[in-house]
Amino acid sequence: MTEIMNDHARLRDAVRDRKERDVLSLTQMAAASGVSAPAISSFLSGNYAGDNEKLAGKLQAWLDAQETKERNRAERPVVPGFIMTETARLIMNMIETAQYDVDLAVISGNAGTGKTEAAEEYQRRTNNVFMITADPSLSSPSAVLQEIAEELGCNEKGQRRMRSIVRRLKGTEAVLIIDEAQHLSVKAVEEIRSIHDKAKVGVVFIGNAPLNAKFDGFGRTADYAQLFSRIGLRRKINKPRQKDMCAILAVWEGVDDDEVKAYAKEIGRREGGLRSMTKVLRNATKIARVNKRDQINKKDLEHAWAEHMTGEFPKIRVAG
Repeated sequence: MTEIMNDHARLRDAVRDRKERDVLSLTQMAAASGVSAPAISSFLSGNYAGDNEKLAGKLQAWLDAQETKERNRAERPVVPGFIMTETARLIMNMIETAQYDVDLAVISGNAGTGKTEAAEEYQRRTNNVFMITADPSLSSPSAVLQEIAEELGCNEKGQRRMRSIVRRLKGTEAVLIIDEAQHLSVKAVEEIRSIHDKAKVGVVFIGNAPLNAKFDGFGRTADYAQLFSRIGLRRKINKPRQKDMCAILAVWEGVDDDEVKAYAKEIGRREGGLRSMTKVLRNATKIARVNKRDQINKKDLEHAWAEHMTGEFPKIRVAG
């Protein structure tokens, strides 16, 4: 009996310590542990009248979970935030031109080249930038208009929705960005072009490779030749630039080894581009942390690749 009491006393001390260290309220602890706040309070004061063993088991499980989360946080790599790569600067400059020259822009390219990240960063830095992300469910004109209206805070419905969007945008020097625009139907694109004409705002279509083919097709169709001719800015980004990868590696903690940098760049040249490179680096960093190392090595990259990617681990290109 004395041993059980001592175990409970140690558990109380551990729970109090965790509560203070994580600055948790009894309500928060109750939600996470499945034990009511009054029961926790009574147990901590040594006055719980119920089944102490059962309650202690739940609190011990909660403590174990908290320690696991703390350990995972310590091992989780600090991923750099937005990095102004050469490609990001180019994309942001295009969006800026579309905004202030009231132009239509098309930015297309393969996945993982940083298109979306650059657009999101531009939105964070600039006023009157409205951005929606298309998907197959937003291919129709009505669905796209509803999404744009929600982004703008317009509550009108039906035929009045377009008028409310135009009123909201007119005179604001705004820019409307449509990401994943390859999902839009031709009629949906026409509807957005109509917003551009009526509200006098810039519009930027961003998407993967099929987007470029879709807009190229407009120029060969008499019905949509007018739309094609309105596009003033076009940029196709096939793959990450060497300078983009170098900029990311320069600020990534734990990547000082030249061999590791070379393999990371080779990963960046594969399908998925910068996104794949970042994913592998993040998980390789975690592997290094678990093994009490500050620096990533090649084996960490190989393990991270095997866990999260498909195909053979890249080989470094040898010049000559």
